[in-house]
Amino acid sequence: MACSGSQCSYSADKVNYLTQENAVALDQDLFNEYKFSVDQLMELAGLSVATAVARVYPATTHKSALIICGPGNNGGDGLVAARHMTLFGYSVAVYYPKRTANTLYENLLWQCEKFGVNIINDLPQPEELKNEYKVLVDALFGFSFKPPVREALKPALDALIYSGLPVCSVDIPSGWHVEKGPDSENSLKPALLISLSAPKLCAKPEILKNVKHFLGGRFLPPGIVQKYNLTLPPYQAQDQVVEL
Repeated sequence: MACSGSQCSYSADKVNYLTQENAVALDQDLFNEYKFSVDQLMELAGLSVATAVARVYPATTHKSALIICGPGNNGGDGLVAARHMTLFGYSVAVYYPKRTANTLYENLLWQCEKFGVNIINDLPQPEELKNEYKVLVDALFGFSFKPPVREALKPALDALIYSGLPVCSVDIPSGWHVEKGPDSENSLKPALLISLSAPKLCAKPEILKNVKHFLGGRFLPPGIVQKYNLTLPPYQAQDQVVEL
């Protein structure tokens, strides 16, 4: 059963989850059939991420945040989230080790700097991160990730895995298989997952277990909801995210 807006008979056990193939196809439909631009979707996604982080780890208790950004769209979502989180009262730093030579990403980084985000070039050792930050945002890899992890990005993933800080993952916990989830006991264990558009198979409760899970997808056209037969929870009032 598809569901959209307030016209929804929602049951938590009836949420359906996207395969990697369908996640890619859904994105392409948004771009091609519905004429969304990449920066439009990044803005909506990044705002959803910042909102969910603030719900679970508010700036009043987790003032300092480090956002670890990868080279793809997931990293762009993280740059947008960084800007919004400064407006939510956080002291935000970004680690962006492999930058994308693209006007959109360069502009997002410029905006971060103008909003007072601290762009760091040297990542502290994982055990030292607790001295400076209260929460980490994982915007390293998205649903297009295929192993192995590139050498240049291994320190970033290690920081997320071994810091001992709560990690908020954007759409897919970095390093996870999009459909099967973590591949070992040493995989990243996020405290919060923010699914975007619709949750992927790795976000099933039996895989996430005790991970808090929010959805940010209040921008899907009704035709997309119907095409992919999505059963999703209704968003309350003007909320951009909903807890699953």
